[in-house]
Amino acid sequence: IIQELGLTGANGVTTPGRKEDPLENDSELSVADTTRFRALAARANYLSADRPDLMYAVEELCRGMARPTQWYWNKLKHLGRYLIEHGRTVLKYGWQGHEHEVTGYSDSDWAGCQVTRKSTSGGAIMIGGHFIKGWSRSQNHITLSSAEAELVALVKCSAELLGIRSMLKDFGRDSSGVVYGHSSAAL
Repeated sequence: IIQELGLTGANGVTTPGRKEDPLENDSELSVADTTRFRALAARANYLSADRPDLMYAVEELCRGMARPTQWYWNKLKHLGRYLIEHGRTVLKYGWQGHEHEVTGYSDSDWAGCQVTRKSTSGGAIMIGGHFIKGWSRSQNHITLSSAEAELVALVKCSAELLGIRSMLKDFGRDSSGVVYGHSSAAL
């Protein structure tokens, strides 16, 4: 990604994405740049499966796959500059014994997309101190309040948690589950 963007030798940044307003006179990319954008965004999407630090930024980036513009290209270059500083990430799973509780953490970014006004659901599933699964996805519809957006995120987290518990049961392990969210209205 860094080489394809021509960022070799560029300065890195400390965050994978940034919140910014769309450009007023945002022009669509040329056909060749559109193909390049999609290829690089797909690579970033592949990386984000194992990199929780990239999930939200890549999800935001992939919103522009259908009609990439200069604004999305700038977001891609910012991600590339982040990868200069954080080319590798290590997730360490130390020994913790047999944990019997699966924990889910949920959050949403209400109307976070400046273009579509769609919210983003994000979450993580943990067993003890071990990160098992994470996600950051656009919600399918436009939510009318932050409580509704948080509720959609909590339902997604609950479904993921039940899926992990079902998989553990298939392995012969009984477990309980807890879902955490910070919105009292959604809870």
